[in-house]
Amino acid sequence: MGFEENNPSDISISMVHSALTEFFPNLSKKNINFFYHGTYNVFQIENRFIARFPDRTLRNEKGSQLIKNEIDILNLLRTFLSFQIPKPLHFSLNKENPFMVYEKIPGISLSKCFKELKTTQKQKIAHQIADFLSELHSLRLDESSELKPLSTKDYRNYWIKINREMKKDIFPRLKPMHQNWLDNIFSDFLEDNQNFKFTPCVIHGDFDTSNILMDPNSYTITGIIDFEESSIFDPAADFLFYDEGKIFLNHILDHYKGIKEETFFNRMKFLYCRTCVPYFQFGLQYNRMDIYSEGMRILKKNMKIFPN
Repeated sequence: MGFEENNPSDISISMVHSALTEFFPNLSKKNINFFYHGTYNVFQIENRFIARFPDRTLRNEKGSQLIKNEIDILNLLRTFLSFQIPKPLHFSLNKENPFMVYEKIPGISLSKCFKELKTTQKQKIAHQIADFLSELHSLRLDESSELKPLSTKDYRNYWIKINREMKKDIFPRLKPMHQNWLDNIFSDFLEDNQNFKFTPCVIHGDFDTSNILMDPNSYTITGIIDFEESSIFDPAADFLFYDEGKIFLNHILDHYKGIKEETFFNRMKFLYCRTCVPYFQFGLQYNRMDIYSEGMRILKKNMKIFPN
């Protein structure tokens, strides 16, 4: 069980019920079941629908914009993808309590059953993941789409800014061994100009086993969820399956039909290793020490996988 599965809801069933009755006038509170809490509090409604309410820090204009962006992205991508993704049915952009509802996609999260799968089953799923990423990364959207192209200069400046903020706000709270490891990760990445010679593409942006739904009987992917971080970015960002082991990751990479430049694996390493940083940033910005602590757990885990 990960952080999101153990993180309790920060919105009451009564508030959820009140918000949804406009669209479900006969809804009973007993038919609202809490699933998990990450960026969103996620609820199952009448065993047929999924409702997503932003974390309390995002029940404002920012959260409303996040929902609008995701709805636009989902409506855009659905016309191009053969894999099932959420189809927004109802939503509210009310800044005090924004939310979206979509029909539940069948299947269970891959994260809940991955460890129990046999080698051949994992390979089958890895090939389907590669098929999805090959399809997603090959999309060529026009300039009027919700996803804007990313320039090499913008990409480099983005990570320079993150690195500067990290040293200013996060480093004073970390032990020297943690500072040195993160400093080396960022320095190795930023100082190699080849890391910025790639073709940006449409990415999922939060692609891990928790956002992949599968049929546990046929080992077939039934859908992909949580597209709120989709953008035009480095395709290497969607291959961060180090926690699932080298064999599984290699099956994905070997079956992937997209371009893998010489620096592809270096970029994968960097993008994986820095996954602790947004947890630190969010935890400090909103005084959420539970999220900051999750960042520390991720940092220590990543240091074991990639020791300096």
